[in-house]
Amino acid sequence: MPATLELDNGKHITYESAIKKDENIINEATYPRARKQLFQKLRDQRATIQDIVRHHLRLRGEDACIVEDQWIRGSFNVCIPVEVRSAGFNQKLIFRCPMPHKLAEATYPGTIDEKLSSEVGAYVWMQEYCPDIPIPQLYGFGFSDNRHVSFFYITCQVLANTTARIATAVKPGTYAAEFSSWMGVGELS
Repeated sequence: MPATLELDNGKHITYESAIKKDENIINEATYPRARKQLFQKLRDQRATIQDIVRHHLRLRGEDACIVEDQWIRGSFNVCIPVEVRSAGFNQKLIFRCPMPHKLAEATYPGTIDEKLSSEVGAYVWMQEYCPDIPIPQLYGFGFSDNRHVSFFYITCQVLANTTARIATAVKPGTYAAEFSSWMGVGELS
């Protein structure tokens, strides 16, 4: 049996098949190991993920916040379902994290933050200019330099913006950063 390389889709490829492809199989063969390491790191940080969700939603100590075991992997993100049960909020949410190895973060530092900025910008634009188009509710997001924004802060900003618009007819930004020492990057929707 010829030697094979595992690819990100779980399939294996032989050298003979790889040389016929017009893609970087050597690079793709690094993805399974990098994905497994990232998933393990995230599993080790379950308590931190719960803390981040609790912070963004302003949950109380008695409120349930459970990181579920069945994760969803896309091409560039891992989506971690989180169940929240509290007196006023019972929902399943997605804690979404970019996969650095798929974005060449090691070679091009900042690509994750750039991707996240673009996605959050699209959310903001859609909420502002296309309110009739349903999109997931964005409760919070964070960058690698520890800037993050949460739903509570966004609500306060919206109230401040409304007051500012009435008073000055100038519209300040809806989203603004606050700083924290949370791990890594991602978004909660």
